[in-house]
Amino acid sequence: MRRIAIVLGTAAILVFVMALPAGAHVTIQPESATKGTDATIAFQVPNEKEDAKTVKVEVKFPDDHPIADASVEAIPGWKFAVKTKKLDTPVKSDAGDVTEGVDTITWTADSGGGFGNGEFQQFLVSMGLPDDADALKFPTNQTYSNGDVVSWIQETPAGGPEPENPVPELKLVAGDSEGGTTATTAPANGGSASAASDVSKDDVDNAKTISIIALIVGIVGVLLGIAGFVLGRRRTT
Repeated sequence: MRRIAIVLGTAAILVFVMALPAGAHVTIQPESATKGTDATIAFQVPNEKEDAKTVKVEVKFPDDHPIADASVEAIPGWKFAVKTKKLDTPVKSDAGDVTEGVDTITWTADSGGGFGNGEFQQFLVSMGLPDDADALKFPTNQTYSNGDVVSWIQETPAGGPEPENPVPELKLVAGDSEGGTTATTAPANGGSASAASDVSKDDVDNAKTISIIALIVGIVGVLLGIAGFVLGRRRTT
């Protein structure tokens, strides 16, 4: 009985560990938006260093499907700069051809500011999305107060494992066949999530539930292991 209980306890702990979420990455929330619409998305940046703050975030906008214009939500304690570039091929809009597009957006924390270990910040941007792409990639550089720079630029191979620093990606989906053009909206900082992000919230809740169940099973297994060990000791004395 002692050996069986120990095995069960060990297996349960392994299940619990495997159920824990993977390391946090820079992501885009919501993960998808409708092609050809105006969207407000959030670049969600976690801090993964115990001894340094995140003090700068630079997001590179796509060159293959350029974004003609972007509006940035102001964040207390941070400054932002939008750098534009001349487009090789003008982007058509209701106001005519657009010859410049967004190259990068950089957020820089005020002196002594930033966010630390276990914290994250959402950087909200409103933009018009192209109607001829299935996904947009936004390579991102995250700078820490100790000078370290983490580049989130790695491509995830089709059917392969996710790399250590995957590039943030926004998936683009076809609009309503009935002609609906509802804009995509990211959850505001400290506010409630929109319907577009409810799926992600449900996924997180499910992961938490699985982790809690696995933890309970692990604890029960450990207790059974201890009980089996004690009973075994008593039988041998």
